[in-house]
Amino acid sequence: MKKYSNAVITGSISRDEIMSFPDEFCNYFQSDKLDKINISFVVDDLKQRLGGTATNIAYGIAHLGVSNVRILGAIGKDHDDFFAFFKKQKIGVDGIYVCDDLYTSTGKVVTDAKGNQIWSFYYGAAKEGARVNPELYISCDSLVVISANHRDSFMHFQNYVIKNKIDYLYDPGMALTWIKPLELKEGVINSKWTIGNEYEMGRILKICELDKATLFENGVSVITTLGEDGVLWEDNNGQLRIGGFESKNAIDPTGAGDAWRSGFVSALLENSPIERALAKANAFASFAVEKHGTVNHAPSQDELQRRINTLVS
Repeated sequence: MKKYSNAVITGSISRDEIMSFPDEFCNYFQSDKLDKINISFVVDDLKQRLGGTATNIAYGIAHLGVSNVRILGAIGKDHDDFFAFFKKQKIGVDGIYVCDDLYTSTGKVVTDAKGNQIWSFYYGAAKEGARVNPELYISCDSLVVISANHRDSFMHFQNYVIKNKIDYLYDPGMALTWIKPLELKEGVINSKWTIGNEYEMGRILKICELDKATLFENGVSVITTLGEDGVLWEDNNGQLRIGGFESKNAIDPTGAGDAWRSGFVSALLENSPIERALAKANAFASFAVEKHGTVNHAPSQDELQRRINTLVS
């Protein structure tokens, strides 16, 4: 396996407003009225957090001991608390563009009693991420994460890593709502790893009109996260499934996927075997669901190792 010297995370930098709905969404939708939805959910809890895909993933990687991790992206005029947070976590910020005319991206989510979620997202300053010059921060031995962002920024970084043949983890996520089929196909087929949950992976293959065999032939490893059931890894050598850690204290699924990516990337930077990397990712994600918000889980190395050991020998 190639040895990487640093992690470069591209994606959104945003504020999260996380609300909890004590009932189930399905009790309020009428199947014959889905074209005329007008529903209000009264929530019983509200938490405001720092977040965004880049923030969440970089936080986890830094917490897991990686000393050379930076974010590339853009942030708004309300940036002071973000920079204070990044400094505390020792995350590199020299690749973050500050936009003084817009507010930082903001995501709002309502989670029901079954863990189902409804998100809305304001891009704000995120579109200015295309002003960042990747050449200043990405080297041939960088491991890059391409995660959901404003279209201009997402494609700016995607095009750069493809053109320069940089290894990257492709995590389109919410970009699946706007990305063009050819853009997605190029992002997937040139990636080292493509990741998504079961729904996202199905959408990716359908939009691209690709099958997994074609991806494997192009050297792409496909990672399908399965929530509490763990993860499925597939490549040209076959498949590997690692179960999830059964947490008895799960309270909020928000950010678990980003935590998973943190654990996986940190393991790759340690040059861990794939089985151990997947187990570490599953274990780290299990801590995220035990906290509200996306950057509040902070297990010790011993706590993390104990959970890893329950997943692999």
